[in-house]
Amino acid sequence: MKSKNHIKIVWLLIVLFVASCGSNINQREQSFTQKLNEMLAWPEGGTYSDEVMQSVFDLIKKTPQSLEYKFEGELPHIHIATSNDGNLRAYSLERSGFEGNPSSGFECKVLLQYRSGKKVFCEEVKGFNGYITEIYHVDSNKFYLLEDFQGRLAQGTHEFYSFSVYKIENKKLHKVKGAFVNRNTIYDNLEFSWDDYGGRLEIDFEKEDSAFIYNSFQKKLFAIKGMPLADEPLKYRQYSWSNGRFELEKYDEPIEFRNEKYFIRIEQQDEDHWTYKCWENGQKQGEPDLVIEKGIKEYWTCGGSLLFHDEWVTDDESTPLGDKYTFSNKGYRYEFYHGWSKGAQLETLYVYDSKERLVYSGDFEPLYH
Repeated sequence: MKSKNHIKIVWLLIVLFVASCGSNINQREQSFTQKLNEMLAWPEGGTYSDEVMQSVFDLIKKTPQSLEYKFEGELPHIHIATSNDGNLRAYSLERSGFEGNPSSGFECKVLLQYRSGKKVFCEEVKGFNGYITEIYHVDSNKFYLLEDFQGRLAQGTHEFYSFSVYKIENKKLHKVKGAFVNRNTIYDNLEFSWDDYGGRLEIDFEKEDSAFIYNSFQKKLFAIKGMPLADEPLKYRQYSWSNGRFELEKYDEPIEFRNEKYFIRIEQQDEDHWTYKCWENGQKQGEPDLVIEKGIKEYWTCGGSLLFHDEWVTDDESTPLGDKYTFSNKGYRYEFYHGWSKGAQLETLYVYDSKERLVYSGDFEPLYH
């Protein structure tokens, strides 16, 4: 009996100790948050001085345990972003407290707080356009994707996004050089903005119908332009994480069509090329009877123009109605049209010989999986 009572007392003491620790942590966090709010009281002139901004960062540097704080209380004049693994946090302090008119852009100071081993370090980082809105833990080697946002008001609301990659290594935090590959060009940052603000990709994203999504499971970054409507294809760019950098890609799902004579499958081979596979007798059985590689894909618009993907995704006026795939083989040209034309759905194959004579045309039924 005494043994059982002893065990109960031990467990009670453990529970009380844990509860006490939790209470102490909450008290320290509340005290820390209160100090920040006092330091960040709204200034009479509407802007914080360099001394105030530096004192805020000095307080954070002297409080390494603040990396563990949840900050559930309100901090209206500082933006905090934390990685999902809890090892990297960004404190963005804007000179006008995010409450002024950002007609000339945000003027932020950014402090990055990170854990390496069992210690917590801080580093003030320059070069961001605005403030850090999100931090994504990219992989187990402690690579992190930081989303930087800057808003401007000039003839309407414009937005500027920039993505960069940082790594925690050997108690140091450093920006990864060449973390983004757009075709054959290597960048330290991936930037999206209105053209007059110098976006590297020159993509014009509007506030209400643009999104930047990082899929942590697929390790892919999607830059989406336009809302996903039922009657319009979605414009987007896709970047995949591999070997310490993001590389641009856009791969289509394979599409299949059939009629009584042929079964056709078109699949993307790499970023710019597609493969045409054809089986006779309208059945996909065994190896294909014809395989043509290195085909190209274009989009046709209501005005009759043909655009490649990069032209289409950057052209605000284009509303592609469908896709045109072109393949060449032994002097023959195969053109497959997939989309909408003259009020009807078009799924048609045209084959021309070397003298541009039409030698085959046929309509197909699309197969959806």
